[in-house]
Amino acid sequence: MKKLQRFAGNLDVIVAGISLCALVLMTVAGVIMRKVVGQPFAWLEEMQLFCFVWTIFLGGSVAFRTGGQVSIDLIANRLKPDKRRILDIFCYVVTMVVLFYLTFGGWELTKSVTRKVTPYFKIKYSYIDIAAPIGCILMMIQYTCIIVKEFFQKGKELEKGGEA
Repeated sequence: MKKLQRFAGNLDVIVAGISLCALVLMTVAGVIMRKVVGQPFAWLEEMQLFCFVWTIFLGGSVAFRTGGQVSIDLIANRLKPDKRRILDIFCYVVTMVVLFYLTFGGWELTKSVTRKVTPYFKIKYSYIDIAAPIGCILMMIQYTCIIVKEFFQKGKELEKGGEA
């Protein structure tokens, strides 16, 4: 049961990793086929798009969970702990609003392309576009978990008299 839970908890890592590896391998193979053999893959662009979108949005979830998202801490590191918490809350709210907007927009895009298919494999674009709302929801969950964990740990440290 623990293995299944760990697998489900890391599903975004697994899918993003497989998608990224497939993207790189297809791109290298495409270059070789086009430049060396002279016979490009007709399907390469649509599969690259599929892998790229899923890598970006599920990779974003992984970045949130591991703290790998880009941030500029120059000002935040100079603030006192209580002001830093206010800034963290502000950043959290702004990020949630943006991610909610992207989730809604991604869902609307997914619904609007239900009949559109890719030229070669006839994959519905909705299977590609659904990565946006899924990834954004996962990012919201990851960021909320981080903020809750951070605030409860810092709150306990402040209660004990330590600095956060």
